[in-house]
Amino acid sequence: MLNRLPEHYYRHRTELQKPSTRVHDRPPETDFFDLKYNDRVKRVERVPDVPIEVMYPKEADLGLWGGEGIVKGYVKPRKYFQAGWPRPKYFFPELKKAVLYSEILDKHFTFICTGRTLALVDEHHGLDGYILRTPVQDLKSQLALQLRREMLLTLLGRKKTGRDEAHGGEMRKKYADCVTTMPPEEAEWFGLSTVDALKKAKLETAKRTAEAKLPLKYALSRKLIEDLKNAKDSIDSEPSKPTGWMDRVKSTLGLKTSPTPTT
Repeated sequence: MLNRLPEHYYRHRTELQKPSTRVHDRPPETDFFDLKYNDRVKRVERVPDVPIEVMYPKEADLGLWGGEGIVKGYVKPRKYFQAGWPRPKYFFPELKKAVLYSEILDKHFTFICTGRTLALVDEHHGLDGYILRTPVQDLKSQLALQLRREMLLTLLGRKKTGRDEAHGGEMRKKYADCVTTMPPEEAEWFGLSTVDALKKAKLETAKRTAEAKLPLKYALSRKLIEDLKNAKDSIDSEPSKPTGWMDRVKSTLGLKTSPTPTT
């Protein structure tokens, strides 16, 4: 089943697996790659860089957490109150409900987000800039990928905007850098989960198979109807012009003119 998916969908899924921006920690300061000179012992030492493991539950796909997740750590025992070894603890992000506006889709959305998400939205001057200009591996949310897909399809003209055509042209001009390297065919597959992508591929395969198995008489009948419709439209679009004095008289009286010019 997976071999039915297009190649650009695999590239999209590969980008999602790239290392994301580290939110909960920072890499150590080094002089060259992972090497640092120790002044105390007067020698070069290797500095280990072990990022903090961040867990993203299924609730993260239903909101915009801005790259934050659940971190497992330890809490030191307080003096005179707790004794023993440090105890494990899960640190959760501080979630809040916020209403954000998308000028491309011309809609207001209510999201469960974090303070970092709101800061990133302000940094990108709006929700659309944050969703479109943030690397896909930093979104960490299926909802954000679906929003990006809807925005791309709207900018590429596959879906209508909420306002008039002037507003759509203004949005395409403002976010032209976000769709220059995205063909409309790839935007149709962008942000889909593996299950949804397989369903889409199955439906397209079934549609092509049904068209290929269409009997010849039905295909010719459909082509004949389309040709007659196109011929009728072309005749209606070309007004008849009188070619002789008799045709001018008939056209004045409302009678049918002759198809060939009279001399």
